[in-house]
Amino acid sequence: MEPSQDYQEQLQIFRMLKEQRDMYQGQFEILNVSRSNIVNTKITIENIKEGVKVNDEILIPIGGMANIKASINDPEKVLLAITQDVIIEKDLDGAIEILDKRIEQHDKEIQFIATQLQNIDLNLQKTSQLIQRSYLPK
Repeated sequence: MEPSQDYQEQLQIFRMLKEQRDMYQGQFEILNVSRSNIVNTKITIENIKEGVKVNDEILIPIGGMANIKASINDPEKVLLAITQDVIIEKDLDGAIEILDKRIEQHDKEIQFIATQLQNIDLNLQKTSQLIQRSYLPK
């Protein structure tokens, strides 16, 4: 018995929804990692604010599990990457304020994507039920 055209259409819709879901899931994971990185940066700045002094020694990661020792010249200022090509200098409170705004932006985007994922999951479930019904012998 050859599958009906309705079955083929529902199967195509299911595949498309699955691809959309995979795309949103990837974005969701990227945003969560990025948000965690921003939160860690904020915590580090708050720790600097609480007790790092001029000439304190720190370790700076340079990749590949390697670090170099460095001394703090100005513990009251932070350089923040605003875009890939733009870095600005801010005092610690100003840097925390910018990071809080970025965290808030990420939270909104994460919530939007979570809602999209829920909607797609519902549509996948409905489509799956339609596929099963149209495939059952009558």
